[in-house]
Amino acid sequence: MPREIYPVVVKTTAIEQIKDGQPLLYKELFQKTNHLKEAGALLRLMTEDKEYLATGYFGKQEKGIGWLLSTDELQDIDETFFKEKIEVALDRRNDFFENDLIDTFRVFNGSGDGIGGLTIDCFDHHYLITFENEGIYSFKSDIMSALESLIHFKSIYEKRDFQIDGQPVKGDDFLAGERGDFPEVLQENGTPLLYHLDAGMRTGLDIHQRELRSVVKQHAADRRVLNLFSDTGTLTAAALLGGAVETTSVDFSTRSRNKTIEQLELHQLDSEAQTILVQDAFDYIDQADKKTRFDFVIVHPPTFVKTQARHFRAEVDLPALIQQTIHMTHRGGLLLITTDCPLFDQIRFMKMVDQAFKKLRQTYEIVWESTPLDDFPEHASLKEVASKAVLVRRK
Repeated sequence: MPREIYPVVVKTTAIEQIKDGQPLLYKELFQKTNHLKEAGALLRLMTEDKEYLATGYFGKQEKGIGWLLSTDELQDIDETFFKEKIEVALDRRNDFFENDLIDTFRVFNGSGDGIGGLTIDCFDHHYLITFENEGIYSFKSDIMSALESLIHFKSIYEKRDFQIDGQPVKGDDFLAGERGDFPEVLQENGTPLLYHLDAGMRTGLDIHQRELRSVVKQHAADRRVLNLFSDTGTLTAAALLGGAVETTSVDFSTRSRNKTIEQLELHQLDSEAQTILVQDAFDYIDQADKKTRFDFVIVHPPTFVKTQARHFRAEVDLPALIQQTIHMTHRGGLLLITTDCPLFDQIRFMKMVDQAFKKLRQTYEIVWESTPLDDFPEHASLKEVASKAVLVRRK
């Protein structure tokens, strides 16, 4: 069945953005979008005079209505197109494929590799495709055929990070190869870590935190460590492997506690000797008294929370949260702040950190600051979507 093609007129003020390859398409760029109905339909972007500008696809996500695919009018959006994009991305990761110390990395990073809404991760030759909207999911057959023709794999799984009519898309995550016996173990810089590919949307291992785990391990010796919003506890494990004398991990879910125990037991670390709290980390912070002090505090809050009890937006509320965690850090202690919020870049993030310390009339020194990871390239116009992190010492 032929794919629907919608003509879309670009506003005069946005023409140069489209010509420059602006990857994220949002409705404010166009004169009219109410005729766009079918997810995955191709968008023929043009001027009022019907001059061709670019081709995109329609797929609603948090910030936009689709993504730009090509500025070549003759380019077909088919299996060959996806194969060429993925092949270039694979070539960019040659150093990772040849590195025996790293089993997991990102193979394809959305718009940074030329196709917004699509990511592909490698977990020790088990591959995970994440479809971030219904539109890109409609190209699944072409993407799968392209990927299978380019890689040697143990298995291929998928995650569908979107809903249709407010409901998750049901179906088996397994796509090809031989099913893994999860949880399985992989190596990251010589450190074994557990992961799952068949347990819902979560893998149990955030590969983007690879550098964070290394930094925590490097600086945790002889310190009492607090890990807030600890998720599956890989940073807690890194702290203990780095010589931390004790750790406290705080996350609201029982799943987090269970996964943290799994990670610690993998390293033959006594989980019962550590404090693992099933508690809202925001509540833990709010309830902290003057005696709640640590030598090393790690804070990785969600980007957005809206409940009856709490509203939190990282772009607004992060400085105040940092102030609270400064109080929880001993003088001379370390504070690792990290966020995945896509609404501000590293420069603004660092201003937030500085603002928090100045508000308290405190001083600090930067020990380490994150830089873009080679396997997570971002388009030049979307640098704010990259994860951001900094390790500071409170003076």
